[in-house]
Amino acid sequence: MKNILHIISSARGNLSYSKGLSSAIIDKILQQNSNHQVTVRHLVKDAPPYANEESIYEFYKHPGLYDEKSKLLLSYANTIVDEVREADIIVIGTPMFNLGISTPLKAWLDQLIRAGVTYVFDEQWNRVGKFKDKKVYLAVASGGRSAEDATDYISAYLKDVFRSYTGITDVETYRVEGTMENGFNPDYESILKDFWS
Repeated sequence: MKNILHIISSARGNLSYSKGLSSAIIDKILQQNSNHQVTVRHLVKDAPPYANEESIYEFYKHPGLYDEKSKLLLSYANTIVDEVREADIIVIGTPMFNLGISTPLKAWLDQLIRAGVTYVFDEQWNRVGKFKDKKVYLAVASGGRSAEDATDYISAYLKDVFRSYTGITDVETYRVEGTMENGFNPDYESILKDFWS
């Protein structure tokens, strides 16, 4: 049995195409192995707190120096770190906002990534991620369609963050595009026709 973490970051609820695609990915995984366990983290219903003058200090403190105040201010952050640590597969749905990821997803990443927690430095001061051997699936929805030579900012950004700050290098992207077109009807089955977990 594997643990699947489903990250939903769209504010559109059941009308969200990124949620529809990420849910379809999870359905595909469960069709191949129904014993897997799924944990859902909805970043709009349970929004990550933004860093402020008080909490930002705790994020840059060495974990060995955490105290009771640290535990209080890092409560949400510690919860999502534990969820990622325990997950074998992470499925992330995000709409494209101005070529980037959704605001709640960026806030989640800012809560997740911490020196000494998700990564450490080796003797040469290279970052070494602590969460290797996990699989990430990205489900990206966009209102328009990408030009053939367009840069995929979302995939490039998320792949680099996970590689550099968690050690996760196995990141696969699926896209649902053209969602603003009149009469758009998503065909998740076609998008995932070659899917295999």
